[in-house]
Amino acid sequence: MDYVRVLENRDNPARRRLVLAALGELGIEPVVQESRLLRVSNIVVDLPPGPGARRLLFSAHYDAVRGSPGANDNASGVAVLLGLCHKLKDGRFPIRAVFFDREEAWLRTPLLRAGLLGSFHYVWKNSLRDVAAVYNLEFCGTGDYLGVWPVRAKERRLHAFQEVEKAAARLALPMWAAHIPWFILSSDHLPFRLRGLPDALTLSLLPSSQVPLLEERLADLPRLLFRGRTAWPEPLSSIHTARDISSRLSEGSLELMLTLLLELSQGWGFSPGGACPGAGPEPRREPGPGPPASS
Repeated sequence: MDYVRVLENRDNPARRRLVLAALGELGIEPVVQESRLLRVSNIVVDLPPGPGARRLLFSAHYDAVRGSPGANDNASGVAVLLGLCHKLKDGRFPIRAVFFDREEAWLRTPLLRAGLLGSFHYVWKNSLRDVAAVYNLEFCGTGDYLGVWPVRAKERRLHAFQEVEKAAARLALPMWAAHIPWFILSSDHLPFRLRGLPDALTLSLLPSSQVPLLEERLADLPRLLFRGRTAWPEPLSSIHTARDISSRLSEGSLELMLTLLLELSQGWGFSPGGACPGAGPEPRREPGPGPPASS
């Protein structure tokens, strides 16, 4: 929770400096991927460093909506990702941790939100050949029920999804797979899918009492579209508001998500410089057009 409290109520440049400082304290030297045109500064960590290994990519955006403390969205995801870097800095499982900039929408209208600039910049500028799957973190500071999204029926066959199912089962963690249309809610998984990597999912934690309400709301998309955040149950109704504060979060939820990520890292069976037999085909290389929607 310390990382969440440090990031809370900070503007985005300060958040970036604090993430870099936290990595420095862990003895990790990241790469900062910048775009002056987009005003983006992504922070990229390879563990172990160096090319060659096929990796799982874990991500979380560090920016927050102006006027919101940004504790659950998304200091919680950043805190878990920093915890993962700490646990795996010995390089026993090859991972890439990316702290994305500018996920939050820079254009907001009742019918359109345009954001995800950091992750779009990343997929435009980087090969995805060495990325087996993407697990993106959003609002994981409250609850004990895993939300995996967006997942339609056909996407349940994705290797990334099946590995989450197995990891959650080993932890006895209840799980809900939800198909949330991009124009309702999206995150940094989307650019990877548009770039040709379908094994890209977002992971969240939800209070178990709110899951039936979320299912009910998703069955009434017009209500969600036109009423906005007020139509969502917790924790979604609090993000992007002044109520998104660290005192509403749970240390246990952060630890639960970190435990899941460690279980995923081990379950895929990668080793430094090696490949996982069940990792599936490499992604297509051609970029695809699509709307830059964001949470």
